[in-house]
Amino acid sequence: MQNGYDLGLILKKLRLDAGMSQQELGERINRDKGIISRYENNYQTPPFETMRDFAAIFNVSLDYLGGVEKQGVISVHGLTEEQAGLLIRIAELMRNKNRLAVDKLTAEQSEVIGNLVKEFLF
Repeated sequence: MQNGYDLGLILKKLRLDAGMSQQELGERINRDKGIISRYENNYQTPPFETMRDFAAIFNVSLDYLGGVEKQGVISVHGLTEEQAGLLIRIAELMRNKNRLAVDKLTAEQSEVIGNLVKEFLF
């Protein structure tokens, strides 16, 4: 731990917030709970591939795991390409709406909402 950055503390908080035991997290990354304990106590640093797994499991960015402020990440892991594209379009449309601050839906926003409803119905 240096300059206030504590990967072990970040991992432990994420694990506890997710309601996971060290055993459960270890199973998710194909390691035993002892390695999770070593990571959380800063006795060992996870390799990049494991950090990438943690980011996916906890739906955070690698920057967040590296001690950079959490900005909010939406994982598209496990979604189809079409579903992931739809989420990206929704986020872009919401950003545009926030910038424009208008009350009516645009034609494109209506189309995306229609596609979203279809995705859940079929």
